[in-house]
Parts: sequence; C-alpha cells; structure tokens
Amino acid sequence: MNRRGFALLAVLWTLTAVTVLTGAALAAARLGSATTRNRVLLARAGWAREACVEILLARYAQDRALRGVDAVDLGRGTWCDAKLEDAATKLNVNLADRVALVTVLRAVAPARAVDSLASAVLARRRHDVFADVAELAGVPGFTDLLVARLSRFVTTRGTGVINVNAAPPEVLATLPGMSEEALKVIVERRGAEALASVDVLTTWLSPSARATLLASYPELVRAAAFTPLQLVGVARGGVRGTSLIARATLTLVPVSGRLAVIRRETE
Repeated sequence: MNRRGFALLAVLWTLTAVTVLTGAALAAARLGSATTRNRVLLARAGWAREACVEILLARYAQDRALRGVDAVDLGRGTWCDAKLEDAATKLNVNLADRVALVTVLRAVAPARAVDSLASAVLARRRHDVFADVAELAGVPGFTDLLVARLSRFVTTRGTGVINVNAAPPEVLATLPGMSEEALKVIVERRGAEALASVDVLTTWLSPSARATLLASYPELVRAAAFTPLQLVGVARGGVRGTSLIARATLTLVPVSGRLAVIRRETE
C-alpha cells in the first residue's frame, strides 16, 4: 500500500472514531437529560406527597372520623391521595399468640391446614419478624391467594390490641372470652352506640355469655381497646402522565384532637 492509501485509511479510522465518540456523547447527553427529568418529576411527586400529608393532618383535626383523602389535583399536573387505617382493626401477626392465629386463620384457610399454618408462622417469628403481611407468602403452606384473603384481617403494625368498636367479627373472635353471642351483640349495636369498656359489654350479655367473658376478664382488658390508639397513614403523590409515585407511610397517634407522627417511612 502506498503513502496515499495509508493516508486514506487513517482518515477513515479517524472518521469512524469521531462518529463513535459523537454517538457516545449524544447517548450520554440523552441519558443525562432523562435522569435529570426523572429527578425533577420525582421531586414534584415528593412535594405532592408532602402536601397530602399536611392535608390529611389538617382534615383529621377537623373530623376525627376521617379515614382518607380522595385524589386531589394540586395543579401543574401533580396529584395526591391518602388513606388512614386503624391498626387495631386487625390482628398483629408479629404479636398474636397461637390461639389468636388459629382463630383468624379459620376464617380464610381450610380447617385441615390451620394448625400447620399457625405453626409455620410461629416458627418464622422465632427467627425474624414480618415487616409486611406480603412476607407471609414465603412461609411454608401459604399461597398468594391465601395471603390476599388473610390480609383483610392481619397486620404487622400496631401495639397488638384490638379496637372492639371497629374490628371485623373475624378479628374480634381472637379476643379472649369472646363468645358468638358477644360477637353478635357488639356488631349489631355498633350503629347505635359505641362500646365504652369491657364492663359495659358484660351488661349486654346473657348470664352464660357473661360468665364466659368474665373467665378471661384480665386477658380481655389487656387485649381490647375502644378507641383508635394508633393509626397508619399512607400518603401518595405523583405527576400525571408518568408512573413515578412518591409514598410515605406514617405511624400516627391521636393526641388532643390531632395526629402526632411517631414514625415515618418514605419511598
């Protein structure tokens, strides 16, 4: 190859190298632009989430029966919503004893499997607590369908007490001394009056049901609550047209007509 051929080859290699470098630079620029855009969108979603936290706290101060904030348009394409749940309306799967676990499992699982499922939960708890109800799917014997059914009645949050005035019958049944008559009376009377204490409940029952309850009176008093002691709030914020969502889970305690945040988990 003559000198002219070498020169032409050098020019071609140079052009190729420049093309590759230019393409890489453009790709990096596009990636940087997309990353910057996502950061801006996520920041806006986070702002929207915080707005809903404040809306939730303010509205609860005006109405203690509030249990959520419907989707709010915050302008500039941002939105937020929030929900509030009484943790004491469900059984804390990390704190419940075997009897309580068996009772709630009977509501959703085949009778022949209940004992083994409860044993599997207790075996897992000896090594580690459940951070989320979804983790039950990793326990032997549990299926996704069973976990979905059970999630209506169990939680991993709260102090372990049950709110007698709000929990469903399947959860109330886990309370010590709770007979079928007591369950029926509590649920039927909810629309008319709130139950104030275990002592008031005894006056609503027949002698036999009262005797059953009183036999477990100390345990029932420790396990029952009659007002929300701890609430769990989930606030979400997002930007319309994107899939980015900022989420915060708050553990809240009612204090003098308002909610005090005692724990916050941000996603």
